[in-house]
Amino acid sequence: MGDSVALTGASGLLGQAFAQQLSGSGLQVLARGLLDPESPDALAAELGRLRPRWLINCAAHTDVEGAEDRPDLDERVNSRLPRLLGEVCRSLDIGLVHFSSTGCYGIGQAEPFDEDAPLKPTTVHHRHKAQGEEGIRSSGAKHLIIRTGWLFGGQPGQVKNFVWKRLLEASRSPRMTSDASQRGCPTLADDVARQVLFLMEQPVDGTFNVVANGCASRFEYVRAIVQASGLPCMVEPGPAFQRKAKVSFNECAKNTRLLALGLDRMPAWEGALTRYVHELMTGAAWSSR
Repeated sequence: MGDSVALTGASGLLGQAFAQQLSGSGLQVLARGLLDPESPDALAAELGRLRPRWLINCAAHTDVEGAEDRPDLDERVNSRLPRLLGEVCRSLDIGLVHFSSTGCYGIGQAEPFDEDAPLKPTTVHHRHKAQGEEGIRSSGAKHLIIRTGWLFGGQPGQVKNFVWKRLLEASRSPRMTSDASQRGCPTLADDVARQVLFLMEQPVDGTFNVVANGCASRFEYVRAIVQASGLPCMVEPGPAFQRKAKVSFNECAKNTRLLALGLDRMPAWEGALTRYVHELMTGAAWSSR
């Protein structure tokens, strides 16, 4: 794709995965200061100058708990900004890739959701994410809306590196507990980036689930992390974590549209997780922790 791709949110988990896989290809990273829904002219001018074929939007406000008390910032980034990006991309004939969440499905069923399931979000954050999706659709821009969730990956020590934190905890404690009630699809960010870059080369648009294949409870997820590490720590099922945000018990999804089109390249979550744990534990950061 070369110099035909621009990226927002390059410092986040997904943004870093895209930046790494597009390294050396002329990728254009947009500054955070351009992403102001109240001042669209600077963004339009910069995209008009760059004229990328695609804009990959990884900018997001991800504090699900904080959004309950401070919804304004979450709404600005997750609802209004996607609408603006869609309007600008439509006016410049740029394709837009935007990331939403399987948490938007909310309540409604115990089985994994496919893309046609109605959205019934249970948190402020996920309501804003759903609004962001609709803003893009109503803009008329060519788009790929990607619903993913339970992302893991990144470098050791990153604030959002869930796996690294559990490894450190397991190395310091003989016993851990984790929520056995909530379920989702643990998904490696690098796998999402590879799948989406492949999808961008296909003559398709619309909304796609992009998650690792298979579902797990939080307990099963954490247990798999520790088992892959070989650390002598026992993981036991525990009660649900008490949260302000009433996150749905079911965030599992299926890549139904990818499968129907013969485009699903996502692996099973267990294998991807095991490989990632081994990568972390053979790195310099682990030996020097």
